[in-house]
Amino acid sequence: MDPRDHAADEQASDQRSRWGRLRGSDTSTLWVAIPVAILLAVGIGVLVTLTGVAGPRPVVGGIAFAFVTVWPCFGLVWALVVDRETLHGAVDRPEESVESQWYDAAAGKAFTDVLLVVGLGTAVIAFGGLEPPAIVVLPGVIVVAMVAFGVRYLLVRTRG
Repeated sequence: MDPRDHAADEQASDQRSRWGRLRGSDTSTLWVAIPVAILLAVGIGVLVTLTGVAGPRPVVGGIAFAFVTVWPCFGLVWALVVDRETLHGAVDRPEESVESQWYDAAAGKAFTDVLLVVGLGTAVIAFGGLEPPAIVVLPGVIVVAMVAFGVRYLLVRTRG
């Protein structure tokens, strides 16, 4: 590794922060994420209070909803406004990681598995004269897809 590259990496990491910066700005994401999250959480609290979802004591229920949703709102706003390149410890090109390659390989193979299983299942249903309810078939397809991906990912990961 060239010493100049190492110096450039150190300088870039010095400019990065734990919470990151807004896209195209030097402003910390916290200055936007915190107030917007609080406003969203209060809005959710007001909404559940006005719609009657908050329970028999609407004000207490609305405050509870606001309190419980403030952190998820913060995470959502932060994820929408942060510039990944300004985060300390963030990988520069996550799409080139080994895990990303494993994911892509597993997803492609799992898609083939799902097509095969769903095609065979459709043939059995059609030629067998069966009429299973959609409430059973659709979750079954989702479970097949999840299992196929999980197994394929584990196989790709163990093979390296």
